[in-house]
Amino acid sequence: MFVSEKLKTFSWINVGNPDHEDFEKLQTQYKIDEDTISDILDPDEQPRLEIEDDYKVIIVRFPIINRETDTLWHTEPLSIILSSNRVITVCRKRCDLLDKIKKSEKTSREEFILNILYYIAESYLRMLKELNKRVIASKRVLLERIRKKELLDLLEVENSYTLYMAGIRGNVAVLDKLEKVRGFVKTDEAQELAEDARIELAQATEVVASYSKMLKSIKETFESVINMDSNTNINRLTIWNILLVIPTVIVGYYGMNVQLPFAEHDDIALAIFMFIMVLLLGFAIFSAIRRRIV
Repeated sequence: MFVSEKLKTFSWINVGNPDHEDFEKLQTQYKIDEDTISDILDPDEQPRLEIEDDYKVIIVRFPIINRETDTLWHTEPLSIILSSNRVITVCRKRCDLLDKIKKSEKTSREEFILNILYYIAESYLRMLKELNKRVIASKRVLLERIRKKELLDLLEVENSYTLYMAGIRGNVAVLDKLEKVRGFVKTDEAQELAEDARIELAQATEVVASYSKMLKSIKETFESVINMDSNTNINRLTIWNILLVIPTVIVGYYGMNVQLPFAEHDDIALAIFMFIMVLLLGFAIFSAIRRRIV
């Protein structure tokens, strides 16, 4: 879907959820190379800057909730095609953060692109706060009872942190290259925007690293708890097996076809048998309780 906006110094064409006709239009009307369009179609395309003869291609990644992927909190590529008098943004999904950019922040092509990077960095920080809330909620549940669902939620958050870190670092690399392009950051306003975007991206990098360390610590703690509980349960089962073996051995011994003491006196033999079994069981249970095994 093409949405165009005529601004003071350039035109902005936003292409969201493109279909085959949209890509044909990019090729025929806007003279976009087929290889560039192929890169735009790739959901795993990494942030980079390419300079063609008639335009520049800037690819960055922004956070999105994508239910079509294994990881719900995912990142998607946003392609920005910069030519002499227009900016074309192309995204496989709808990029809502583009709607947040005010008209006053589109005074030039360069400032518009720097504002896109700034808002992407802000969206990373916002998504990271939401992910941290999920981690805290899962932690509270796990403190009461360790369940598979919460552990899988933590695994998904960890995957999201990895994707976010890769996206943020890639965007920082793109910003570095843009600042080296002659004439891109040429005004004081553009320099200030580039610095603001860099600060936000650096903060997002620190937040991801901090949250990742915290999540790793939580996972290691609960893994230790699970291992301790497993060892305790195994010890208890072992002790109960030993306790159950005692009466089995005694009954089996008296069931053998051999001459046993007091065998001719049924009442006395039964009493002796019960006394020995209770004595041995009592001693075994007392020893287990004293060692806090059961």
